[in-house]
Amino acid sequence: MKKRRILIAAFVSVAVFTILGITGGYFLTPNTPLKAVRFTILKNGHPIIALTETPKKVPGGSVYGYSGKRAWRYYKVKTAFDASNGEINLNTLAVNKPKAGSKFYRVHVVYPVA
Repeated sequence: MKKRRILIAAFVSVAVFTILGITGGYFLTPNTPLKAVRFTILKNGHPIIALTETPKKVPGGSVYGYSGKRAWRYYKVKTAFDASNGEINLNTLAVNKPKAGSKFYRVHVVYPVA
């Protein structure tokens, strides 16, 4: 009886970790701009914001208010988060197209220009 409970618990834990690994890999692999933004928010230590927020694309005329290149695509989330430097709460990130030979987008932290 005790051996059976241990086997059931081991099977359930392996199944849960497998499902979490597959879904986490699917949702957080930066192969689209939205997933890249979510992954960067997660890397900055905000898992709830990364999984619950839906990044929205910033209109083209509004990109002049941020530090960064005009060729980048800018995405905004509703909830501001603390960047890796810990000084400014941000809610906008810039996404750059993948390099040649890569399929992963690069995300840059941008700051509002005063």
